Amino acid sequence: MEYKFDKEKFIESFNAKDDETKSADSFRLTHKPDTQFKLYPYKASGKKQAPIVYNLEDVVTGFFREASNKATEPILFEELCNNLMDDVDVADEDMDYFKDMIQSMFFRESDFIADNLGLYPYQTTTNNKSADNLAHFLYSVMGINEEDCKKIEAAKSQYQFNVLEDMVIKNIESKNVCEAEKKQAYFIVKDDIQELFKADFFYMLASGMTSLEDLSNLFAVYYFYYISQTSVILDQFCTGKRDSKVTLYYALDWEKVSKNRQCCIEGWEKIQENLNHMFSHAITLEILNQTQSDEMVDYISLAKLADEPGMDSVIAAEVKMAEETYCSYVGDYKGFSDIQYQIAGTDTDKAVNHLFKCVYQQFLNTDRNRASQYYNEKFTEFCKSRWVKNRKKSGLVLNLTERDVIFLTKICLRNEEKIRLNDLFKEYEKRGIYLDGTSKEYLQEFFTKLNLIDKKSDSGDAQYVKRIL
Repeated sequence: MEYKFDKEKFIESFNAKDDETKSADSFRLTHKPDTQFKLYPYKASGKKQAPIVYNLEDVVTGFFREASNKATEPILFEELCNNLMDDVDVADEDMDYFKDMIQSMFFRESDFIADNLGLYPYQTTTNNKSADNLAHFLYSVMGINEEDCKKIEAAKSQYQFNVLEDMVIKNIESKNVCEAEKKQAYFIVKDDIQELFKADFFYMLASGMTSLEDLSNLFAVYYFYYISQTSVILDQFCTGKRDSKVTLYYALDWEKVSKNRQCCIEGWEKIQENLNHMFSHAITLEILNQTQSDEMVDYISLAKLADEPGMDSVIAAEVKMAEETYCSYVGDYKGFSDIQYQIAGTDTDKAVNHLFKCVYQQFLNTDRNRASQYYNEKFTEFCKSRWVKNRKKSGLVLNLTERDVIFLTKICLRNEEKIRLNDLFKEYEKRGIYLDGTSKEYLQEFFTKLNLIDKKSDSGDAQYVKRIL
């Protein structure tokens, strides 16, 4: 593969204006992240225009629509009732009762919702486009392929409809369903968690753990895992590895923590700075992908190209051209010349790192900082509502509730009757969740209270956690 920056494509994609149209000292382009290069599913807009997704139940239903390749129109209560009554002989005196039954079984206020896995693709529980974007993102970065979709359809077929559900779905499919438009896939930066996600996901489908709550818990685990790890990898630029993993420590919801604990030092605090760079990375990679090639590249891809004999300086020159082009249209920021190149690394790594710094600094030091904030908070605010707890003097700490522990333990044991306590901790770690010694002791006490510990000795290798039913 050849890498060559296309200036004309950049001008078109970024709506860049020449200095005859706008003053050379003004800002003369439009930032458009995640257009050519799909990195994250966010918009640099306020909460009203692009709401933050807190409830991943909406994402679950969108995920199943992706897998089914279906698009649905909103299912309206009155319309559905009228259509059903056209097919069913309902006595006049029973109409109110019939409508009440439809309401209680299939609607939450005005939103169509149902507990049957087979009905998930048809649920219209939100008008939040952000949830649909996030569903497509998770579908992409978890590597769901055609074979996986067949397995999902097979799993759905195991959950039989009752008579009323069967009537409802036939009515929906006859009037409200069409084939979904194909969407551009997101680029997979971290590529070693997909098989584990699929194993957990398909175990849940096979075992009956198919409630929206359970599935949203699974999505929450891997959503946080993927983006937190990706943000760290991106900050390593050309030296990053797709299978690298930063160790993040959690605390248990019911334990007290002090500032010197690993959950305070190597948890949320460890990745906050990385998460603040998300928007700048999205813009940087969008700039770098202004080429004539249909194949997307990230920093690691460029490093691989640069490893070819004689290509390091060639790739670096193209990156510098991209930087010069970009900076020439950012006339309202005058600090680019003060940004230093890093000393160590390949020419390509130095050039990529410097381009990122240029992007980051012009956001940091202009009123465009708000766009960066809006973009980054789409993830950080979700985290604070789902995974982070304010421990006051100890600061913000990654947090596991009793619900999280029970859920994680279920998917770690799968069909096994019991698991060594130490092996359970290792299974948590496979999913990006680390506990220090104190938290492990508290967790052992929790399992003991639930009568889930089979104790052969005081050693962790001789203590087993029994399956949670």
